[in-house]
Amino acid sequence: MMSKKIRTGIIGASINNGWASGTHIPAIEHLDEYELTAVGTSNMASAKKSAEAFGADHGFDNIEELAHHTDVDMVVVSINVREHYNAVKAIAPASKPIYCEWPLGSNTEEALEMQEWVSSAQLPNAIGLQARQAPAIQYVKDLLAEGYVGKVLSANLKISIDGMGGIGDKSTAYLYDRKVGGNLLTIVGGHNLDAFTYMLGDFTELSATTAQQFPEVELVDIQKVIKKTTDDQIMITGKLTNGAAASVHIQGGVKHQTGLTLEIFGDKGTIVLSAPASIQFGSHQLRGAGPMDNELRELSIPDSYYYAPDSLKSDSGFVLNIAQAYRKFAQDIHEGTSTTPNFADAVKLHQLLDAVEKSAQSGERQYL
Repeated sequence: MMSKKIRTGIIGASINNGWASGTHIPAIEHLDEYELTAVGTSNMASAKKSAEAFGADHGFDNIEELAHHTDVDMVVVSINVREHYNAVKAIAPASKPIYCEWPLGSNTEEALEMQEWVSSAQLPNAIGLQARQAPAIQYVKDLLAEGYVGKVLSANLKISIDGMGGIGDKSTAYLYDRKVGGNLLTIVGGHNLDAFTYMLGDFTELSATTAQQFPEVELVDIQKVIKKTTDDQIMITGKLTNGAAASVHIQGGVKHQTGLTLEIFGDKGTIVLSAPASIQFGSHQLRGAGPMDNELRELSIPDSYYYAPDSLKSDSGFVLNIAQAYRKFAQDIHEGTSTTPNFADAVKLHQLLDAVEKSAQSGERQYL
């Protein structure tokens, strides 16, 4: 427990924002290190209504005013990715810690600028790649480092989701516009590739193929059909820093999806991680077979990997992983450490996604 609560303002903490209200706010409520003091939305009426609903003292419709308010120690950005750049630009002059959702920017150029703002001002910063804080992900990383499977020979990740195919609604229409920067590759691909490389090591080379099986999207709530400029099939093969062969297949618009499966094969053992949805959401199941095992068995995650409050241990992962990230970030803020994934990590991930896109478009293997 920290000696001083971090008074937090959340940009996008509207009662209509399902992500912020369902993850960030419950996480803060469970943590002694924080208190929610301000919410920012697009208009003052919703800001005041949301502040009252969440027990915050202040509501704002202006990002600069929220960031500079004396009752705000830290600012969280939980809005549409196309608005991240301007939001962080408005917050940075307040010289306060910033937690921004992933993707950091709509493109790598924006992300590089945003990283420079916080770096030059020496502001504590965190990026919302919360899969790294998931107990199962951290445990697998440590098992591999300890040699549970021996030398890693190969790893393959496959994930299927029902969204980002040919059906959507007005609120998700931006996911189908490549210019916005939030789509299957950047959001689902970004979170999963970050966790994949966090556990296994970076890609040193890769080839990619992408495809668009749904050229149009039906927005069912407003009965409108829009053109789609994003891909719904992403396939990546390559090699990792440890020499292992790697493959990743991410697909959207799957009617009967099978969730996520990660298989890691070593010369002495195997690890299989599965989940019903994308890797950052939790509900992970873990099986493994070490050098002395004849078959895969369920692996129990040690309690030491749960550092969020015990009240969240049974959570499916949506709030747990965010709370674990917040707790790490509180430590970084108070102790001057950097244990939470930050804007520099975000830039690196943006650059990896650029390599995937470049390979898919050019047909050429990329070396990183």
